Amino acid sequence: MNPQTACVLIVDDIDENRDILERRLKRMGIASIEQATNGREALAAIERRSFDLVLLDIMMPEMDGFEVLQHLKAHGRLTDLPVIVISALSDLEPVVRCIELGAEDFILKPFNATLLRARILAMLEKKKLRDQVREELARKQAELAEARTLQLALVPANYRGHHHGRRVSIDIVLEPAREVGGDLVDHFVIGDELLVVLIGDVSGKGAGPALMMARTQALFRGLLSRPDVLEIFRAPERAADLVNAVLTRGNDSCMFVTMLLAVMDLQTGCLRCVCAGHVAPFLSRAGGAVERVQCDPDLPLGLMDGDYRYRSTALTLAARDHLLIVTDGVTEATNPSEALFGEERVVDFLGQPPGDHTVVSLLRQVREFESGMPSFDDVAAVHLRYEEADR
Repeated sequence: MNPQTACVLIVDDIDENRDILERRLKRMGIASIEQATNGREALAAIERRSFDLVLLDIMMPEMDGFEVLQHLKAHGRLTDLPVIVISALSDLEPVVRCIELGAEDFILKPFNATLLRARILAMLEKKKLRDQVREELARKQAELAEARTLQLALVPANYRGHHHGRRVSIDIVLEPAREVGGDLVDHFVIGDELLVVLIGDVSGKGAGPALMMARTQALFRGLLSRPDVLEIFRAPERAADLVNAVLTRGNDSCMFVTMLLAVMDLQTGCLRCVCAGHVAPFLSRAGGAVERVQCDPDLPLGLMDGDYRYRSTALTLAARDHLLIVTDGVTEATNPSEALFGEERVVDFLGQPPGDHTVVSLLRQVREFESGMPSFDDVAAVHLRYEEADR
């Protein structure tokens, strides 16, 4: 920090001490200097303007230096305001107490002018570096907050539609563990024939997986512009093959995506699923029975080159059947005892009365299970209902 731009507050009840310190500061090139005769004046000055350094005496009337440090520490001001205590107290106890209260340094009176200069300039340089780190952190946090907003904007709205005498609804929940995450959810209808549902989980956490997530979603969406889009999604393993071939190209970091791709024929209720290393779906039948969809397991997208071929599993949804697909952020959520939420709790959740098993209530149950523990993984879930049309 250029001393000429620094602003320093001198706090001492003795005029001569304040004058000596001010002269020393001016010889260093510091021009912006304020004085306070006690702790109350010092706190008032700190509230009024920003300082780069405080030179603080201990023994003062009205409010001593210890009380000033206690106040600044209690209000979180010492994180960006360095304090050097300059005092005649030579015992070890007050020195330790000042450091414990947050003072950066302690200089005994009468001070050595050379030592004072070295410590003040070093402290101003440290203040400059801290400010730069703080500004860079604030900038990155602002960028991440904007990225989170943009990423969540990629999540489609819940869907309500009527097709061929059936009412179809899709509910979605997505909650990144950090500012941005690697889970993806998407759905779209192709004409009045096919409903496509995607849920995926990119390996890793942070900005890299978030970009991989957006890229994967964009690749699947890009298939909609092809003239043979219906043929591709009628055999969803073809869609997985095409996207996998692109993701593996130049994937030096070996980042991969577990994916559950489900495509339903809106006329027949036939559902074909591709399970690329993902958690198998949960199926709640109209009669109340809950079962796991026995998908043919395949490798996650992005691991094997374009010669790898995916497979699909077929099943048929009847009226009032429900399909729930989750990421492992649900099943592997952990409580303070390090127990997992597990798949059995998801089955129990689906066994509740129909109005109770919404994805929002599932997320609430997961958070209640965690009991305040920090979430280490993103959470995503898609709930597909296939019901009789309203009369």
